[in-house]
Amino acid sequence: MAIVSFDNYEVTPRFDGTSWTQARINESAANTGPWTVIDTVAIDPGPDPAHPLDVSFTTEKATLDEGWYLVEFLDAQGNVLETDPRLNAPASQYEILATLDDVNAHLDGTVVEADAQNSALPQVSVNRVVKAYLSRVVANEVMATWTTPETTPATVREAASFLIASQVYFDATSKSSTIIEQRHYSQWLYDQGIALLNGIVEGTIILDDTVPTTPIEALTALDYFPVDATDRAFTMGMNL
Repeated sequence: MAIVSFDNYEVTPRFDGTSWTQARINESAANTGPWTVIDTVAIDPGPDPAHPLDVSFTTEKATLDEGWYLVEFLDAQGNVLETDPRLNAPASQYEILATLDDVNAHLDGTVVEADAQNSALPQVSVNRVVKAYLSRVVANEVMATWTTPETTPATVREAASFLIASQVYFDATSKSSTIIEQRHYSQWLYDQGIALLNGIVEGTIILDDTVPTTPIEALTALDYFPVDATDRAFTMGMNL
């Protein structure tokens, strides 16, 4: 068995005068499940359900040293509210292209701060986006070596940190507002990250001597699909 703690866990407000009284803890090896209930603990979010206090609780019934945990809030009537999955793992398991320090350099640390819980999924998403974006100029076998922040070129790492921070900030602030302004800070963060990636693709930003790139202007028609100058089964001039 393993011990997993949930510190200052945010409780969802209610406006019907009924408080959440229990937290049911589900465990899985993946953020998509399948989920197994491992424990149910009592919680006290305070006297006002509309303005609940954050709660902290611990389970000693976890079975994974590194796993995903989904908390469900229960009330006395048996109503259930599911929250987002959370990861319990060392940083090396979720820091892919950028570290938490890299991401938090773009956040204030008070209103919004990146942690293992809110950045694990954006890390995966940004890893896919960045490598797809740069696949036009960087060989896939080269990008395959970018598995940790330490093995990632500094500019790519910085771009990734902007994009991760953008998603973390957007996720956090969208919980308290239904209106997202066009020049939202998350958009500014996103723009900075994309600008760095564009610079790499356009050749105005050089990664380093160990990362060969193909300038975008050096690409030919053979680099795009579909093309007629190959032995492909389908070509642009074919009537289908």
